[in-house]
Amino acid sequence: MKDRIQAIAIQTLFWTIRLLPVRIAGGLGAAIGRMAFHLMQRHRRITVGNLARIYPDRGRAWRSQTARESFAELGRSTFEFPHVFLRSRRFLMSRVKVEGEAPFRQAMDAGNGVVLVASHYCNWELGGLMVSLLGYPSSVIYRPLKQLPLESFLLSCRQRFGSLMRSRWNGVRWLKRDLSDGRAIAIMIDQHMSQGVPVPFLGHLANSTTLPAAIARRHQVPIFGVSIHRVRRSFCFQLRFWPIALPKQAPDRKLDQYQITEAIHDSFASEIHARPESWLWLHRRWFILEHNQILADAVHGAP
Repeated sequence: MKDRIQAIAIQTLFWTIRLLPVRIAGGLGAAIGRMAFHLMQRHRRITVGNLARIYPDRGRAWRSQTARESFAELGRSTFEFPHVFLRSRRFLMSRVKVEGEAPFRQAMDAGNGVVLVASHYCNWELGGLMVSLLGYPSSVIYRPLKQLPLESFLLSCRQRFGSLMRSRWNGVRWLKRDLSDGRAIAIMIDQHMSQGVPVPFLGHLANSTTLPAAIARRHQVPIFGVSIHRVRRSFCFQLRFWPIALPKQAPDRKLDQYQITEAIHDSFASEIHARPESWLWLHRRWFILEHNQILADAVHGAP
């Protein structure tokens, strides 16, 4: 009963925000995000610590400003989600320009499927929805919410243009069939995986999924990256596809998957470095032994 009430409340909130002009909704979300930066001490420390790890040569003022704007971007995107999930195909397509689509289209037209990797960058829900909006069949591996009524609502939003959401808890028996159907298998590659493999991400080891690499090698399908970039602070975006070259196959299977995963990570580095405030820094991507020391240095006196 409690979950259902929460789901109804969130759906009501979504439809209420949907009534606001999208620019006002985004601006409100950004303001709330900046407020959250000051109120959410734990997540602020994680964000600043992550920035200190990746940008040790930048000063505290820059890291604090970038962290604050990262919170603002998360707030802006979150308040845009009702528009992403509830507005029409025509409206969404009018707000996104696409780059690098031709090689991706050619790979999809081959009919053998494609591995499509993405990150939590800018408005990633719109980026994920754009694949099906452009007419490409896709299967998205994701982590379901525990609140079933809310999960059902979000599932219908994410699948409304033809994507199939595949729970990470249900195994991959569906994978071969979906590839045979010529679908793009979409996977987020920037989250900490407790059972993952330590692979450099932005230059530092991070437990990572090697699933994209395993799929690409086993099924002999290409890997593409996709990222969405905001134009200034508006609800206008550029969606970019790019092919990720597979390194020469190693004799050892584990080493081969490691090298491919590293190549995938490297391909996203320039995207994140170009506008670091657009990436989701507040999660513990590099949660390893020295994390607490980096946090302490970043917050209590490192230059």
